[in-house]
Amino acid sequence: MPPKAKITKEQVVKAAADIVREKGAERLTAKSLATKLGCSTQPVFWLFSSMDEVRSAVTDYAIQKFDEYIKVRQKGASVFKSIGLGYVRFAAEETGLFKLLFMSDSGDNDIISAHVEKPYVIKVIEETEGITGSQATDIYEEMWLFSHGIATMIATGTAKFSQERVNQMFSDVFCGLINNIKIKREDTK
Repeated sequence: MPPKAKITKEQVVKAAADIVREKGAERLTAKSLATKLGCSTQPVFWLFSSMDEVRSAVTDYAIQKFDEYIKVRQKGASVFKSIGLGYVRFAAEETGLFKLLFMSDSGDNDIISAHVEKPYVIKVIEETEGITGSQATDIYEEMWLFSHGIATMIATGTAKFSQERVNQMFSDVFCGLINNIKIKREDTK
């Protein structure tokens, strides 16, 4: 029987997440993790069967953090707008975790359908805007692509936007999408 580990699974996951934050997901190795924890690799593998299992736990941790960001209601913003603003804030403040979730090869080629919060976001659109079905899905997809574009530019440092500018862009695009749906409804009458 192996000796009792002096580190916990939670400590391993936190250390692994810190490596992803500081150096990127590609730098998460058994050796870098052991160095960060101040131990050999052996305690890591007493707790996890493989580095793939560690990466999976870090991904779950990143999803939990992401979920916290998008569910924070932004002052003066609708719930739907708060989700987008939280998404962009996550990219700015948790760049490594954002890149892990949304800018790495996860094996799923359809990032929009695989988006972990899609059902939650569509429900918010339906409840707050009275838009259902394919129209709610269309708004979700178009706003998600818009949000992802801004978030990716922020995460990669290819563009900088003030919070005020991001806020205004979200309002403009969302209002345009809602108006487009109203026009389509009128055209079908």
